[in-house]
Amino acid sequence: MIIDYKLEKIFPLMFLIIGITLILAGIFLTGMNLLISTNSTSFIGILTLLIGVIIVFMRKGTLFDFDKKRIKHYVGLFFIKIGKWDTTENYSFISVLHLNQKSIGYSRTGVQFSEKNKIFRIYLLNRTHREKLKITDFNDLKNADLEANKIARIMNIEFVKYNPI
Repeated sequence: MIIDYKLEKIFPLMFLIIGITLILAGIFLTGMNLLISTNSTSFIGILTLLIGVIIVFMRKGTLFDFDKKRIKHYVGLFFIKIGKWDTTENYSFISVLHLNQKSIGYSRTGVQFSEKNKIFRIYLLNRTHREKLKITDFNDLKNADLEANKIARIMNIEFVKYNPI
């Protein structure tokens, strides 16, 4: 059984706004090509549209194959998922850790834009808890604990509190 845990988008909010603008500009330029019939406008419109789609829809994720005991962290665009498989056999515990994420951007005028998120991340842990293997993120502790317990039951490992030795 393979579960796909889709994580956050690659680009922060500031770039998503630029991506949406590029998509709209690409649609406009490609539409203008139908009216004017110039090849350069069509090429630039399609290229702009593709760059905008990549910025807006590219995201990170994790594929977890419980049957073969392996995990794949990927960067994906729609159904294309690029990454390499790692084994989970050295990990005998699972835990949930609390993290604070912050994304900061600056405009040309020096105005600062920031985005803060509290996340609860599920990790597989080795025997000493020094090696961690990220699985997925949640916005609330209750759902993170439920998913961690579900994974622990499926993999037959112990759900523990993070305590490095």
